[in-house]
Amino acid sequence: MAGASGLSWRTLVVRGERMRTPAARSSRRLALSIAALALVALPVCADDAPYVGTWALDIANCKAPQDSQDAPLVIAKDRYDQHEVHCTFKSVSAKDSDYKIAGDCMVEGNPQSYDFTLTVSGDTLTFTDEAGARDFLRCK
Repeated sequence: MAGASGLSWRTLVVRGERMRTPAARSSRRLALSIAALALVALPVCADDAPYVGTWALDIANCKAPQDSQDAPLVIAKDRYDQHEVHCTFKSVSAKDSDYKIAGDCMVEGNPQSYDFTLTVSGDTLTFTDEAGARDFLRCK
């Protein structure tokens, strides 16, 4: 049905009440646009640390399964897994591009405390612990 302005009438539900208004279509489009913008903004969340991702010493190992000794390092915001090492982060202290991490790990089934630093520069992650520094490359 068309109104006096020539616009078609739509039904809009506001706080449980149905309203017939030509503006209902515009309101729906606006709501959908806002929802779409929110979904687009999610990956750019400030909570995502730059170290989150999959990293390997050699790009050829990016697809290696986790049961392989050459498995990539898979890092989430609060944990990492690589082959037979699984760590949960107790604390993360960020300063510039350095992330000092204290973790509780299971290494080949044995619980261990483990302190290390992750530094990200572009597509390179430097993993530093008591054994020294190792550079990992971001898997894509």
